[in-house]
Amino acid sequence: MPKTKSSPPSGGPGTAGRVNQKRRTRQALIDAALALREAGRNPTLDEVAERAMVSRATAYRYFPSAEALVSETATERGMKALAEVWQPGDDAVEGIGRAATELSKLLLSDEIGLHVMERSFMTVWLESASHEMPLRPGRRMSYIEPMVDALKKQLTPAARKRLKQALAMVMGTEALIAVRDIGRASADEALDAVAWAARSLVRQALLEAARGAGK
Repeated sequence: MPKTKSSPPSGGPGTAGRVNQKRRTRQALIDAALALREAGRNPTLDEVAERAMVSRATAYRYFPSAEALVSETATERGMKALAEVWQPGDDAVEGIGRAATELSKLLLSDEIGLHVMERSFMTVWLESASHEMPLRPGRRMSYIEPMVDALKKQLTPAARKRLKQALAMVMGTEALIAVRDIGRASADEALDAVAWAARSLVRQALLEAARGAGK
């Protein structure tokens, strides 16, 4: 029987440190690629690795091709800052809807790149000799985490954690691939569906919290 990937062990004192180091390495590669592209270059992955001061082998563990890295840098460069989408004190439901829409518009602006990024992630995982899942970019969390944390007066830590996890399912690459490829949605329908789902999750979390407070 073919071997299947097992889940990586969780916990352990060094886990957070390893995760943070992986994020720093991935970001260093993205920053290096952005710098080279802004200088008018169309860099190879080897050139990006040299600029980021990491080994060629390390670079290929994060991005299996230059195309995958280029798609990643294009999205990184085009993403709006949180302050352009939401400010503390804004309505939470409408704010998350705007964030979902902005992220989805950016990803759909290069739909081929959207699939390249997803294929990149799966290729790195399937070809890895270890059992560790590679880190996804986590762009969506730069919107989700501060917006949900702003609800600390209404939501318990457990409720905020669950809401963040739920929002991560409906915002980002995987959600758009599902609604476009499986749901057969048009681009406009996909934008509407993703924003509606994000708003609904925040609304439901607040409703449940209010009901609990009234008992």
